Parts: sequence; structure tokens; C-alpha cells
Amino acid sequence: MALRILHVTGTHREIGLQVGRTFRRQIQDFLQKYDKFRTLLLPFLDSTEGRKVYEGYLKVAQSVYPQYMEEVQGTAEGAEVSFEHLFLLHCRPEILLMLKSKQENVDETSGCTSVFLNFCNGPRLLAHNEDADANVQKLGYIVVANVKPYQLPNGDVLPEENFTSFCYPGILPGVAYAYNSHGVCFSTNAQLAKSLKSDRIVRHFMNRALLTASSVEHAVDILKNTPVGVALGFCSNLATLHGDRGRMYSIECAPTEGESSGTLVSVRGIEQAEKGSVGHYYHYNMYDHLDIPQWRTPSSQHRKARADEMEAAKTVQDVLNFLGDTKDPDYPVYRTGTMKDLVITATTAVFDLEAGELEIYTGNPKTQPEPDCVFHLCA
Repeated sequence: MALRILHVTGTHREIGLQVGRTFRRQIQDFLQKYDKFRTLLLPFLDSTEGRKVYEGYLKVAQSVYPQYMEEVQGTAEGAEVSFEHLFLLHCRPEILLMLKSKQENVDETSGCTSVFLNFCNGPRLLAHNEDADANVQKLGYIVVANVKPYQLPNGDVLPEENFTSFCYPGILPGVAYAYNSHGVCFSTNAQLAKSLKSDRIVRHFMNRALLTASSVEHAVDILKNTPVGVALGFCSNLATLHGDRGRMYSIECAPTEGESSGTLVSVRGIEQAEKGSVGHYYHYNMYDHLDIPQWRTPSSQHRKARADEMEAAKTVQDVLNFLGDTKDPDYPVYRTGTMKDLVITATTAVFDLEAGELEIYTGNPKTQPEPDCVFHLCA
């Protein structure tokens, strides 16, 4: 399947406009075809409680990240869709989990699998299955962006940004997998902490902010020192092309409890290993090193169980074999939309740090002989 790729340059608003105009059909189709948007998100917005939640998230986003609000506004204008609907789409993870916590008929099972390999003499890679609604595979796209400096209302100037990101239709870059000109590679895993806030930053906006990170320390600083913490937790997996090349990182975060508005952050370093020792680390949609109450999905539990059955990955092909595994008929690692697990694997990304390349597969990476697309990573 061909990948749609757009190269854009401009201000935040200009980039949003270009993305919206270029992918107008994909964004409009996604809003029409994504079942949960029509059956759950829109009815929730029409309720008194839903409107209050929406307005709270909107106010926080406008206050903390006005530059990303301009991107969303530009995308909505370019795609000729309602800004309210597009911002509501950015609140999807929070609202769906909110409904789940009320024990309504909601099963939010989308999520992803990430795999690290970190051996002294190679391979060194971060690989990722992007699992999502089937429409993301059909309508998703890649944005290669050069964003001009941005002056905040207080006069501070934010520096230029350069990144490449796989994007869901209409949603800000950064929610899936990406890399930037600092040589930082990212993949994101949804996490379902039972602590969920309605007066914080929605996850998709925080994912977008992390694309500016120049190092793991900078990423942690973004999470910890943003004036208002995250509304919903997630895991950001980082690997770097330069600096401390022997380390990769899994960064789990979650909302703080009570009146505090910060973010709980846990960083796990994946140490370099010699051949014959443990040089792999797998991450699913469950908290692994941040100890907090959470919802556990059957898919994540089955994927982890399957990894435990298989021999530990030591090569690139081992990783592709795992990410493409379909042995579990109900909850496979490579998700195919079974009766019990409606989500599919939209694409698979492999950041090969030794080769300095990002490989993207739109089919099963275990059986697909070559990637559909290869990007040379910035360093």
C-alpha cells in the first residue's frame, strides 16, 4: 500500500492549513467513518457534562500550547471541517476512558507494541506496531515539517522545529511514531491509568510537545515542568542517534492525584548489552515501571504472554517475526481485526539506529519482504 507523504514549511498555522488542504478527503472521511466519533464522542459533547469537559480541555490547550492550537485551527480550515469536531477528536483517548470508567458500553482497546534492541555491536533499534482503528491504515499519512520560530504571548520565542511523523487523519503529529532533527526517535504507547483528569492537557497535545525534545532530559523536562500536567497517561519510547548512544529510554507518565497539577514521570533506561545477555525490552499498553492503578486490556496481556512464549529477540528479523506474529487467534501481536479485538495494525516502524534509517511497513513485517518506505534519519 502506498504511503502518503507531505513536506511542509511555514508557521504552525500555515502548516496546519497545508496539511488540511492536502488531506482534506482523508480527514473528512475519517470523521464520517470513525464509528466511535459518531456514536460516542459527539453524543458525549452534546451532554451537559461532556460540554463542560470539552470546554475545560479547550481552555487548558489554549493557555499552555497556543502554537499547537493554531495548527489544529489551520488543519480544520484547510480540511473544511468543524474546529470543534477536530478538537473533540484530540480529546478522544480521555473521553473514551472516561466513559469506560463509568462502566458504559465502551471497550477502548486500541494501542501499540514497541520493542527495543540494544546490543553493543548491534543491532540497536526501536520498532513499533501502530495499532488503531482500521480507517487509520486507509487514511493516515506522513508529515515532514519545518516549523518556523513562534513568539509566545509573553514575548518568548520558541525555536524552529524539524520532524517527520506518521499522523492520524486530522490529529497533531507525534501521537504514533516520529523523529526530529535532534536525532531523537519516538514511539508512543497508550496507557490506561485509572487517574484521569478533566482540567489538564490532553495527551495528543503533550505528544506533539515532545517532538521538540533534544534529549531524554529535555523530554522529561517537558513532561514535568509544563504548567499543567497531563490529563491521561502514556508511554513515550525514545532512542537517540547521538550523545549517549548506549542508552534508550522508556518514559511512562500519568496524572498526579488530588489538587496537584503536575505529571508523574518514570524513566527506565535500556542498557547496552553484550550478545548472550539481555538486550531487549518490550512495551505494551500497560504500565511497567510506574506503579499506579490502571486498566488492563486483554490485547496487551495476550501480546505480553506471546512474547514470553517466544525466544527473546536478538536480531532485526527476530523483532519483525514478533511484531508480525498472528499465532494467538483472538488477540494477535500483529492485529487483524478479530471478533474479540477489532483494532488492526496500521503500520510497523523500525528505527534502525546502526543504519540511521526509519523503515515503514504497511503489511505484516514478518512476511513482507521489503519496507514500503525508508527515511534517512537526521542526526
